Amino acid sequence: MAQRLDLRVALPARQGAYPILAQREGAVERTGIVLATREATVSKLALTGDAAPPLRFALEARLRALRPLAERAASRTLSIDLTGDMMGFFWGINGKRYGEDTPLVVRSGERVELVMRSRTTMSHPMHLHGHHFHVVAINDRRFGGAVRDTVLVALGSVAVAFDADNPGRWALHCHNEYHMEAGMMTSLAYEA
Repeated sequence: MAQRLDLRVALPARQGAYPILAQREGAVERTGIVLATREATVSKLALTGDAAPPLRFALEARLRALRPLAERAASRTLSIDLTGDMMGFFWGINGKRYGEDTPLVVRSGERVELVMRSRTTMSHPMHLHGHHFHVVAINDRRFGGAVRDTVLVALGSVAVAFDADNPGRWALHCHNEYHMEAGMMTSLAYEA
């Protein structure tokens, strides 16, 4: 949820219709577009398909930024655990609900690496306001991934790097709104 990508799609040179479809994890309903050449026949597509498999890190691991952040060592590494469960409907960061949490503190000008670990059985699209970050590791495997402001953290860990270049107090939260509302949110604050 809320993950956005700018993709360049190369269609085959031959005539035809090419559906690009999307589904939510576990859902059979699908949506999308059909890209078609001028003479192509576009057939009606079924509204449903097979249930979408659980989301993991396969797509994220294949993405690369067209314009990554400049190479620079991290000044600081912050780690957070994404915690909670469906039974008690408790969601939090580092075991605390928003309001009971401790904000993440950075200094202006730093390169910050943030390591997010899901300690739950669900995936969490984590969104940082006010900054773009570069995905730099999945499950401790380093690589130069996409630049974004939301990344899916499935069971495992994702590390992102960003430059602390926008002073203020910024929200960091799960983009599953019901997780955020139940407490999976904290803030990023600049040291005075």
